[in-house]
Amino acid sequence: MKLPLIAIWFAALCQFAAADKTIPNYAIADLVLGKPDFTMANSGVKSASTMYNPSAITIDPITGKLFVAEENNFRVLRFSNYQSLTDGAKAEAVFGQPDFSTAVAGSGATGFGHIRGIFFDQHGQLWVADGGHNRVVMFEAASSRSSFPTADRVYGQPDFTTYESGTTATKMKNPYGVFVDTADRLWVADSINDRVLRFDSISTKPSGAAADGVIGQFNFLSSPSIGSGSSETRFPTDITVSANGTLFVASPTGNRILRFDNAANLEDGAGASAVLGQPDFFTTSAGTSATQFDTPFGLHLTADDSLWVSDFYNNRVVCFFNASSKPTGSAADRVVGQPNFTTNISAMTNRNLDRPYMSLFVDPEGNLWVPDSYHNRVLRFPPDVTKPRLAATGPVPSKVTFSKLNIKGTASDTYGISKVYYRIGSGEWKLARGTTSWKFTAILASGRNKISIYAVDSVGNRSATKVCYVKR
Repeated sequence: MKLPLIAIWFAALCQFAAADKTIPNYAIADLVLGKPDFTMANSGVKSASTMYNPSAITIDPITGKLFVAEENNFRVLRFSNYQSLTDGAKAEAVFGQPDFSTAVAGSGATGFGHIRGIFFDQHGQLWVADGGHNRVVMFEAASSRSSFPTADRVYGQPDFTTYESGTTATKMKNPYGVFVDTADRLWVADSINDRVLRFDSISTKPSGAAADGVIGQFNFLSSPSIGSGSSETRFPTDITVSANGTLFVASPTGNRILRFDNAANLEDGAGASAVLGQPDFFTTSAGTSATQFDTPFGLHLTADDSLWVSDFYNNRVVCFFNASSKPTGSAADRVVGQPNFTTNISAMTNRNLDRPYMSLFVDPEGNLWVPDSYHNRVLRFPPDVTKPRLAATGPVPSKVTFSKLNIKGTASDTYGISKVYYRIGSGEWKLARGTTSWKFTAILASGRNKISIYAVDSVGNRSATKVCYVKR
């Protein structure tokens, strides 16, 4: 499928700044799992190529194997290398079930209750938040295990046959999200306990070990609350941690994402550093805009500090660039699943979503993988890696003696061009006349003039900026 392209044809003497290679607004998916195509309704058949409420996605960075958690099929599917997958591909192995046609809640070290979050760590281990059994389980060498493997360790319970919930350093109550950071810390979103648990040096901890820290409560015995404020996580469902230790926590009942800087060194019950989705720490209302959520469940943070959020009831995924430094109440920078930040529609297409759930994933090529839960499928959205094409429609001189210079060109894009902007030097951006064919008059100062131009398409994607230099 042809990727979105914004192109400005201008004079050959001009140059482009680096192209934006992020996922575009209202992106078009190029791959679907769980169904043979983008428009087929759910068949209800349990198999290696169908899904029921997929909740989370993770990828083994070494082998490229892709794992998908299915909440209501009580299983995790493992697919071959993500680069080789095609529409409707079959999974190669299943965790939690004896075969691909069985979908019942299991028990012990081989079965799951309801699964929400999964994570693949740097040691080749798959972590599963088994909320139905109030525990987190871990599978070693998960990319090479045969179907229906036995888990190797368990946390939140003393063994694989105990499922009691509790509010202590060794107990959990319906954990949703799980994450292992680069410093070997396990983080768990312990949802009904309204807290996030931290387990240090998790590689050396035996099954049933106690957590070392807690966020959202002042100690391990504190009762859950329904308040707001900077220290209240309120039914946390997913977590992600940056390489420098910044923790993000999804709080769907608070319609917000909390950010905790230097999280591993915070005292138990410490307050958050900033909040996204709300103007302050005490507001919890839902909304449909670039600054509001309606029940955000899942998170994924990329290496370049872009935070992706699955905004469940808004039927969309949004992204915040430079998330670790965003001030409270900042607006999102990208939206996927909707044509803009104020629309909320659901449709079975290659660009719309129906209640995307839990953990998202961005692979090394920049593709965004989304568990499109109520459509019973996983979608892959490719980045916009196309670069604007250059074609001279008339030379722009490098040196002139007059103060006014007429400049014109053309622009094109899959979604249609809505505006073309230009500016002289560091002045304000102004609108050129026209869109696919545009023009403007540059008022030049004495000396060297920098002229910058970019186009915006109908769903808010921006082209690379084209720069020319003219001396007067």
